[in-house]
Amino acid sequence: MPRLLLGLALGLLGYFIFKKVAQSLGIGKPSSRDRGRQEPEELVQDPVCQTFIPRREALKAQKDGRDYFFCSEGCLKRFLRGGS
Repeated sequence: MPRLLLGLALGLLGYFIFKKVAQSLGIGKPSSRDRGRQEPEELVQDPVCQTFIPRREALKAQKDGRDYFFCSEGCLKRFLRGGS
């Protein structure tokens, strides 16, 4: 019985060591803790209504060589008409 427990303990220890080494080498799936550590998405501010929106979802326009980002077509049109 003690040999069985020792074998199970060593097997479990080996498994955890293997898993840690595999993760450090980039083999296998990342743990759920690692998956939640993505870079936060950049937010941009609409110059018309002052709303913050994710950059990838924003509408973009250039004016005087500068980029501006908008939450909606309405804000974009208002800005381009000069009513910012």
